[in-house]
Amino acid sequence: MIAMTPKETIDAIYAAFGRADIPFILSQVAPDAVWRQPGVPWGGDYCGPAGAGEFFSKLNAVVKTTGFEVEENLDVGNNVVSFGYYTSKNRTTGKTSRARFIFRWQVTNGKVTLYDAVVDSASVVAATK
Repeated sequence: MIAMTPKETIDAIYAAFGRADIPFILSQVAPDAVWRQPGVPWGGDYCGPAGAGEFFSKLNAVVKTTGFEVEENLDVGNNVVSFGYYTSKNRTTGKTSRARFIFRWQVTNGKVTLYDAVVDSASVVAATK
């Protein structure tokens, strides 16, 4: 079996997110991976597949994902930086939001070792009120 490049790994993760295949995503996360997304209700610092699983559980509890659009991926070595938009509907208020994101991924030996997200969270936070 030929190993995927870091970009192919991240593309596979995005495809899995689109079909709500969280177990696949978690299988791509290294045991000591840093998983970080501050500024949103489900955000915080997490570690490894269990932490990433907690992140996705919190995400699903707070919002329903209604769109995920990656505009561009830049890959350099084992890093992939993605630019795009995430849209959701808050499960409590019913309000929608659209947030610009930048995700930095690091893939080492075929596994995600870093997910570090920057999200323009103003619309996400506003949808909670």
